[in-house]
Amino acid sequence: MSDLLPFRTMAYNNAWANHRLLTACCLLTRAEFAATRTSFFPSIKATLNHILIVDWFYVECLERALAGQPPNTAPRNWDELFVTCAEILAAQHAVDRRLIALCQGLDDSQLDGQ
Repeated sequence: MSDLLPFRTMAYNNAWANHRLLTACCLLTRAEFAATRTSFFPSIKATLNHILIVDWFYVECLERALAGQPPNTAPRNWDELFVTCAEILAAQHAVDRRLIALCQGLDDSQLDGQ
């Protein structure tokens, strides 16, 4: 058995969890989705945008590392990007597919890399 199985499994589980969360959030009205909440982030919309942005950052770092490139140090715009849950859902699915593809493309020898 490959040592990569846990990583591939976690990538698929991450995509499934994101899909379930975002599908449930898409049932909220636009007002409920953007409503002020008592939490670290001021709304569900802000929280889900943050999760997406962080996923973009980490997946890009992994992709660049596998390509032998240094991390991207360009400044990032951390403002909210998407207004609707449907927009976040589509973007999250895309980054989840990137992570799955990355994990599927790995071989055991790459586990010792940075």
